[in-house]
Amino acid sequence: MPGYKSLPEEFNGLAAEQVRIAEVLQRIGARDDAASLLEAALDVCAAASPELPGWLCGRLASVYRTLKRHDDEVRLLLRYRDSQRTDEARTRFDARLSKARAIAERKNRTETRMLTSVSAAVSRRPADPSGTPLMSHEALRLNATTIPILRDAMADASQGGDSMRLDTLLLRLCDECRALDAPPEQLVAALKYAWRTATRPTQVNDATWKGVYRGALTRSLALYFNDAIE
Repeated sequence: MPGYKSLPEEFNGLAAEQVRIAEVLQRIGARDDAASLLEAALDVCAAASPELPGWLCGRLASVYRTLKRHDDEVRLLLRYRDSQRTDEARTRFDARLSKARAIAERKNRTETRMLTSVSAAVSRRPADPSGTPLMSHEALRLNATTIPILRDAMADASQGGDSMRLDTLLLRLCDECRALDAPPEQLVAALKYAWRTATRPTQVNDATWKGVYRGALTRSLALYFNDAIE
């Protein structure tokens, strides 16, 4: 599937900044995080207007394709189509939608045929409760206090606490990564490690907790690339 050029500078606002950060994440291979940011950007746009922007939906559909989230790609393109007012806009992604449907249907048929044999094999394997492996604290090479206080700051921010404290710690994280001559992948890994090993406050729901991570990810990468979002 052809890639996209960087978002033109004439696009501005929170959604556009999230798209630009997502493009950075795609370049470093953090596609799951890129998808999360693009989904957040789509929420921003949907709240402002029922007519979804093609420049955003096309990018998110492309990421879904690379992640093999074909059903999500189909749902997104149908949602885009239904939101448009003109025939020209509605049919913009019809070819992509047709291909996404074909891929999704083929994948679902394959999974159905394999279900019996795979289920038998999986039942003999121990479950892995850890999910995607995280880089160890030692491998991150950060100051020993950075991750613990970052965890506390994210928990505090999720409850409406002092956001300036979290911003200060994100800047500290960026400075440490630069001092280590670490690539942006390590910054993302460190932030993900802190978030996933933090204890979510009991009164904070899953959506809010994920929102804290998305916001911190956007802010930290913006700081890392000296392009702070106002």
